[in-house]
Amino acid sequence: MYGLYRTARLAFGSWNKAVEASGFDPNPVLFAKRFVANDGHACDSFAEKVIDDWLFGNKVPHERHYPYSNPRFTADFKIGDNTLVEYFGLAGVQRAYDEIILKKRTMSDKSGTRLIELYPKDIYPTSKLKNLLDRLIEI
Repeated sequence: MYGLYRTARLAFGSWNKAVEASGFDPNPVLFAKRFVANDGHACDSFAEKVIDDWLFGNKVPHERHYPYSNPRFTADFKIGDNTLVEYFGLAGVQRAYDEIILKKRTMSDKSGTRLIELYPKDIYPTSKLKNLLDRLIEI
């Protein structure tokens, strides 16, 4: 995704200007636009809504914004007693975000919690959620 982001910035001056030029409403403040999943959960992005709706549609009980051992960090989803699911949509786009990913991996490893990492390629252009999350139906 970083290549696309960089190309859009070079061609249009910013990601939001590229989004606007394509006929969509930009999101000028990161995570300012909220989406509501079918189960009523507030989601920080459309991709998180897609994941939440998949979990709900497959009757996988889940929680949103579950705290790691350091409560400054939360996981997108908690499933069962020992599984966290993260959508890392900005991986490779922002250095600070990549550092957060590393911290979350470390906290997950130290606590013995299973971490399932999802990326844009897992949802777009074709959803691979069934292949990646089917095993959660049994939890």
